[in-house]
Amino acid sequence: MLWQDEQLNAISAALEAARSGQPTVLSVLGKPGMGKTSLLREIATRASGFNVLQADGQQSAYREPFDLLRQLGVRSLGGISRDPLVAAQGLRDLVDTLSPTGPVLIGVDDLQWADQESVESLYWLVHRAYGDRLLMVLGSRPEGPGSTGAWRRLIHQASRGPALWLTGLSFEQAAAAVLAVDPSADPDAIRRLWDHCSRSPFHLDSLLRQYGFSELAAMRSLPAPSELAARTKAELSGYPLDVVALVHASAVLGYGWQALPRLAAIGQVDDPAGAREALVEAGLLVARAPDMTSPLRTSHALARAAIYQSIPYARRRQLHLRAAGQAGTVMESLEHRVAAADHYDDALAAELELAAQTAHGAGDFGQAGQMFRWASELSNDAAIRNRRWLDAVIDMILARDVAWVRQQLPAVLSAPDLARRAVVHGLMFGVEKRWLDAWATYTAVSQAVLDQAESVVRYRLLVLTAWSMICAGRDLEELAQLLTRAANELTPDRALIGNVIFARGMLGLRRSDTAALDETFDSIPARSSDTPLQLTYKLAWRGSVHAFWGNAAASEADLAEVTTRIRTGVGDNSDGVYSGLLAFARWLNGSWNLADVEMRIALDHVVGQPHPMLRAIEPLLHAGRGDFVQADKKLREAADVLEVMPWREPVHLYVISYVARLHAGADPAARKMGLRRLRTVFGDSILTVPGFTGSLWIVHLAIAGIWAGDLDRAGELTRQSERQPHPPRWMAWVPAWVRGLAAETAGATGPARMQLDAAVAGFTDDLPLYRAHVLADHARVAARQHDDAAARRSLDAAGQLYRVLGAVPYLARLNETADRPRSGSLVEVDALSALSDRERDVATLLVSGLTYAQIARDLYVTRATVGFHTGRIYAKTGVTSRAELIDLVRSGTPGRRN
Repeated sequence: MLWQDEQLNAISAALEAARSGQPTVLSVLGKPGMGKTSLLREIATRASGFNVLQADGQQSAYREPFDLLRQLGVRSLGGISRDPLVAAQGLRDLVDTLSPTGPVLIGVDDLQWADQESVESLYWLVHRAYGDRLLMVLGSRPEGPGSTGAWRRLIHQASRGPALWLTGLSFEQAAAAVLAVDPSADPDAIRRLWDHCSRSPFHLDSLLRQYGFSELAAMRSLPAPSELAARTKAELSGYPLDVVALVHASAVLGYGWQALPRLAAIGQVDDPAGAREALVEAGLLVARAPDMTSPLRTSHALARAAIYQSIPYARRRQLHLRAAGQAGTVMESLEHRVAAADHYDDALAAELELAAQTAHGAGDFGQAGQMFRWASELSNDAAIRNRRWLDAVIDMILARDVAWVRQQLPAVLSAPDLARRAVVHGLMFGVEKRWLDAWATYTAVSQAVLDQAESVVRYRLLVLTAWSMICAGRDLEELAQLLTRAANELTPDRALIGNVIFARGMLGLRRSDTAALDETFDSIPARSSDTPLQLTYKLAWRGSVHAFWGNAAASEADLAEVTTRIRTGVGDNSDGVYSGLLAFARWLNGSWNLADVEMRIALDHVVGQPHPMLRAIEPLLHAGRGDFVQADKKLREAADVLEVMPWREPVHLYVISYVARLHAGADPAARKMGLRRLRTVFGDSILTVPGFTGSLWIVHLAIAGIWAGDLDRAGELTRQSERQPHPPRWMAWVPAWVRGLAAETAGATGPARMQLDAAVAGFTDDLPLYRAHVLADHARVAARQHDDAAARRSLDAAGQLYRVLGAVPYLARLNETADRPRSGSLVEVDALSALSDRERDVATLLVSGLTYAQIARDLYVTRATVGFHTGRIYAKTGVTSRAELIDLVRSGTPGRRN
């Protein structure tokens, strides 16, 4: 084909940008037959010196997760997580491996048919790429009703780069193509043919190949594109049987590359080499490479469809059955057997249902959903057909294929199986974080319907009802009964094991159930890494409990192990919560930069709206650094969600964030109103301590009580914090601090000093921010007693802690109250203040001692991206090495060794 100058210029610019280390995405969009595949081949030809990786979306009822990544050469997908952000690391590793020998071109044709997991992985590759010599070229049809969210997100990312919209041949291009076949062609006849083909190069080429220009010019009525199948059938009738058999086999196997021996076996071709040569010469098949061993496919998706439609039905069925026998996977075999079915087949449907149940048990929900759909289509009995279809919808929700599910919801509303119907709607509400609606949906199921449901459906309803009660902040009176009934079901669903573990754990905490608490801590090894993989959810729960309680070191150990397992392939249904709680633990532990890194990773894992846990934690990270605008915005968003669905644990985390925000930068009047504000949003129940829910939030609530002047309530809350089980080490000094603040508020300076002295004397090495608070308060009270030496020591120690943490607003407050200027400007406090978020993440991990490869894996980027960010970090901070960067961060002075 002939390409327009602006198209070629855009291609050249994209290639040069990638060569120079600017990751670029070039999208090629157009309707079928407009030349997308030809243009992708042209781009690959022009990519001199590039490592070229190519893949094609497969037009099929079922798309194997990460099939596109496998085509591109990613080999480390055996046990990898189904999370595309994690799985994309295999693609990043491949780019890193190839980059030293030249820039990398990733070409994807027919993106609209690609599996959504691969499409998401491609998005994460380019979304996080900086400095990589990478060009991604995406050929796709324009957006349509069936376009997935993954496709839209990737194309939106691509839209930031050059886009080539193919609207078909110009008249000049059409004329050049015709004149190459017939130099004597009349221009008027060429224009007539060009108009007739609606600018489609495929249809023009097809008509020229089948009829020749002179015959077309003599026709009073040109053949319509819709007649392509009939014309193809007529064309094939003139070929030998082996040729027809080979091209029929290719069409039956789909629009994908296939090895010649396989095509020959399915078509039962005696002379495959001769048939191949004839078909390639005729343009009906194309080879990936010139050699005889190169895979083949039909020349175009439209040509494949036309050939497939031209195959007589009995012959097509026979070919599908042979393809099933030659299939490399169970799913491929089943797909061909389903395609060969010409009536209801209850035996095959039962086989499909059993295979679907096996896939579901293994956590492959997408595969299970597709097999349930096939089983439904082949089921003769209407009730069984509907049941299997609803099971398909349930599995597709679990697979997060919500676009397809939304299309089914109108039909779900009229489904006769009320129990499964409730599961579908409740699960969808859960995906959307609308747990109050989910709870209402589940509890609307009558006892009679629940009793008549199958065991696995009843189990799902019982567990999901319990879970929605927790998430929606409902009364937990029925929770234990629901979980007990679920445990007695004969057919549990392992897909909900995480929900069960967390629901039982939360119930045990709120009921002050010592046995349940002991089970949490004693059922898995004390050392996180010794926990068996199948008990990862229990490890995640224990780490979460430690986070709620403020056991920062223990929480960090457990949740770091959990998130590491997620990064290396263990399934994750947490919606970023484990990373978010790890960020919280690291913030408590004083590793604020690492906390920022982990929170950004948590938010990248979010499906739809952020989880309430993340909403409650995020303001804390902003408040500590003095970004009050962002902290207040996030607090408002969290309060809006939690006011409607007061899930207890996120509410407690919100209390911590809210009090910390007031402490960091609010005036006394705002602090005084803090407790009233909490009671307004959450009601008086916020003042009730429900069981073993940990000391940390209780202490913050007590501080809010002190600010409000409610010293009796603050005293009672402090006493309740001391009665919590498994007290963190910091409970040796925090209650004395709170009592000291209460005494100071009451005007009792002497008792306040005694309590604060006891707090300082009892310091442990955890909660560094709070130790700094104690020291600042101690300095203030000591100054009132005119103990200037003690005040100076505490003030200096507090300032040092604040500065190390990067606690800008607190250090500024010390400077305002000190009798002489103190060190600790914003630049000194935050040596990385000039960096972008991603540069801060890289700098943080560089200072932590991680290698480029480790940083790349933790941040889900390539090593080249790490190197790119490192160069910018050095330039912005004025250092020339990692050692100098460490000096800068630790001391605020580049080049000075500590």
